[in-house]
Amino acid sequence: MLKLKIIIRGLFRQKLNTGIIIISLAIGMACVNLIAMFINRELNTDAFHKQKEQMYALRCDDLFNKGKGQQTYLCSEGSVEYIKDNFIQVEDYCRVSPASAQKVVVNNETYYDRPGVIAASKNFFSFFSYQLLTNNPKTSLEADNDLVISEDLSQKYFGTGNAVGQIITLVNGEKEEPMIVTGVFRKPLENTQIRFDMVRPAKGKNSRCFVRLASGANPQELEKIFAANKAAIPSINDGTPGQYSLKPFQDTYFDTSRHISFEASRDKTDLWIALIIGLVIIGIASFNYLGLVNNNLIEKNKAYAVQRVNGGSKFGFVINFMTESLIVVGISFLLSLILMLWMVPFFNHLTSTNITSDFIFNPKQMLILSEVVAVLLIITLLFVVFRIRKNKYLNALKPGGNQIGKRVQMPAFNIFQLASSLVLIIFSIIIIKQTNYITQKPIGLDKQVFEVKIPAQYASIVSVFKEELRTNSSVGLVSIAGASPVLEHFMFLLHYNENGVEKEYSPSGFTGDENYIATLGIRIVEGSGFSGNPESDKNKCLINESLAAMFPTQNLIGKGVPGMENKIVTGIVKDFHYSSLKSLVEPALIAYDPKGLHLMVKASENQLALAQDAIAKTWKKLIPDYPLDMETIGDRYEFLHRENKKYLQLIGACSVISVFLSMIGLFAISFQSSRYRTKEIGIRKVNGAKISEVMTMLNKDFVKWVAIAFVIATPIAWYAMNKWLESFAYKTNLSWWIFALAGLLALGIALLTVSWQSWKAATRNPVEALRYE
Repeated sequence: MLKLKIIIRGLFRQKLNTGIIIISLAIGMACVNLIAMFINRELNTDAFHKQKEQMYALRCDDLFNKGKGQQTYLCSEGSVEYIKDNFIQVEDYCRVSPASAQKVVVNNETYYDRPGVIAASKNFFSFFSYQLLTNNPKTSLEADNDLVISEDLSQKYFGTGNAVGQIITLVNGEKEEPMIVTGVFRKPLENTQIRFDMVRPAKGKNSRCFVRLASGANPQELEKIFAANKAAIPSINDGTPGQYSLKPFQDTYFDTSRHISFEASRDKTDLWIALIIGLVIIGIASFNYLGLVNNNLIEKNKAYAVQRVNGGSKFGFVINFMTESLIVVGISFLLSLILMLWMVPFFNHLTSTNITSDFIFNPKQMLILSEVVAVLLIITLLFVVFRIRKNKYLNALKPGGNQIGKRVQMPAFNIFQLASSLVLIIFSIIIIKQTNYITQKPIGLDKQVFEVKIPAQYASIVSVFKEELRTNSSVGLVSIAGASPVLEHFMFLLHYNENGVEKEYSPSGFTGDENYIATLGIRIVEGSGFSGNPESDKNKCLINESLAAMFPTQNLIGKGVPGMENKIVTGIVKDFHYSSLKSLVEPALIAYDPKGLHLMVKASENQLALAQDAIAKTWKKLIPDYPLDMETIGDRYEFLHRENKKYLQLIGACSVISVFLSMIGLFAISFQSSRYRTKEIGIRKVNGAKISEVMTMLNKDFVKWVAIAFVIATPIAWYAMNKWLESFAYKTNLSWWIFALAGLLALGIALLTVSWQSWKAATRNPVEALRYE
């Protein structure tokens, strides 16, 4: 107990070292533990399903991307039933497809916050391992009007009462479907790729199909059997046979090509980025810790020498030092838990995950946290033993033998910290530059146009809504469209003959009335737009430059679209970006159609706010029982690139953390260095040294470290960011000034950190330093 009090008193005596160690480790452990939990959670997505190793997603050739080697997860009911009935390797299957509920009515109360609804096979809860709290998993989806809801919705709609047997009405447009609650399920604590709040029996022809193979079945051999029986297996469109393949169910989570509302996905690049960031932050924190542990060892060098001369053992010294380390690391660990709870909401936002306090304090996760502590203590033990073995303790008892001078510095540690911070700073600058490039790049559409989505049951008043808006002076143009011009296009599969060879292509399609082109600001480069006469326009369309470029030898204006000759081309429009800048603009056409559920509204000049207000008032007048569904084209376009902003926020936050940890580490080193060189500074000043010369002497090592770190960080950052930018079809340039700016920032931060301490040492009265000499 006495030794413990002495150890604690020693920690309080070294407030600066102890404080910096605790702060560094607490921040480092909080960040790395959150990242470790995130990676572990993502890699174990759907691991709770009992027969996950035997579960596969069924895929077939993509009808709209033939020749590109692409496959779709969409399969017909006939195909999966045939596979189940004719191949003994397939034990069972389950179909899942998206459903919807624009509003929900329970006990005469209406809810507009659209729940996630899926339609699934009757065996959904026996095929998967989602926990059903009530009813039998095999019978909960027997009837067409059966409905299973989440525990959260049960509490929301029915409080603590029993939800089973209650009526929930799902409303879509004018269609109202009374459903009977037959079960309540609990959402898993673990991550899952199928996200839903309600499950109803499957309807519809095409859906996601999952199969469970018999124990011992070989998926690769089964795919060969599929290929051999290709002609017999019904295709997705009951037409041309397609090749079927299997993908392990858990692996489909990392396939970001899927675009279905109920399915979550994750790019594995996110995990690599998170891992690198975690290693960088814990590396900086650990090097701060080891650097200050080294200082503590040097501080205790004379005490250790006296202890050894008086018969003390190395083991006793190591035990005392490790006890001190255990106290410091333990306090850091407890503080890191508090920091984690504080950081979780922000971290969840950046990573689009859902880590909760229950998940953090789960025994499995606490084991991960304790492993980090154990690793730190093991490293400390090895470091202390290594230093003691090399220590010639008798030198510490000689006059001046404990003066360490520059030995307080551990350049490799500091250079790593600075290089890591530089890499993250460069990442941040480049992501900012690319984000600004995306935001400012013209997309061929007017980003300030409002898009208003009308509920299906109000289809009859769309024209009335349009005319009402046109009478308002703040509204310039209004157009009726079939869907949003950003990522809501439909696809054609068109066949045409070229020199006797049958070919096919898949252009994207949009529909709109005579004002569509002018309202959205799409530029016509050749020909003309729609005339405004419904009778003459009904078979007309415009094509974009990319589609026209597919047929360079033909002048398509006045002719039919190849493969769809009944649609006459009236003009060619400049390519506009209707999907992410990660891909090139694909061939597209705009067909005339005066009907639709989307209104495109262009405000009069300098009347944006008034036009928005006019839309809101008109909506309230014509559609009073639904919340306004409105956004700008720019909002939708930014949504496509939301991951860039999250990367920026994540890298930016980590840059701030790494710079802060590096700063306090440098501050501690500069403090110790100037303290141990107090007498040297005093002698230099007595002999006429200027303050600027003393400060240069104290700071030159730090400047050298920044220069070396810059040389190391620049090629690493250039390579990583160049690879990242390759994922964009349209991207900014990696300019030299980005790296120069990052280097200057790092140099400025380093000098700002150490110069205050250097100035204090340089301006100190030399008499104070030499009074005992």
